[in-house]
Amino acid sequence: MGSRAPLGLFGPVNETLREAGLAEPFPRAFDPDSYRVSAADLQELLQTAGLRDIRVDTVLLDARWQTAEAATATLLGMPFGPLLSALPADAQEQIRAHLASKLSGSADGVTVRTASNIACGVK
Repeated sequence: MGSRAPLGLFGPVNETLREAGLAEPFPRAFDPDSYRVSAADLQELLQTAGLRDIRVDTVLLDARWQTAEAATATLLGMPFGPLLSALPADAQEQIRAHLASKLSGSADGVTVRTASNIACGVK
């Protein structure tokens, strides 16, 4: 993926948590580049691991939730869940509302696009 490839929900989540002033739960947790590996870098990593006949395809995938509330609930299932759960209920709600405001919702729900590199090779 290139540096401008969509990160799905991770982009708005990282931005929201950073804007809320929360401490990163692990190094580079809020750095969007830590979630990206280019197709060329992935191919090189797999070659270094001993694979051959490697093919890497970049695909665009859409994740869809029926409501913004359902989309923001996914925070609890991310590595950021314990960070959010440790906050008072009103702070959790403020963060979820701020995240919801960043998501493009419609009457049909929320759709977030991500670019993913899919690789296969032979060992």
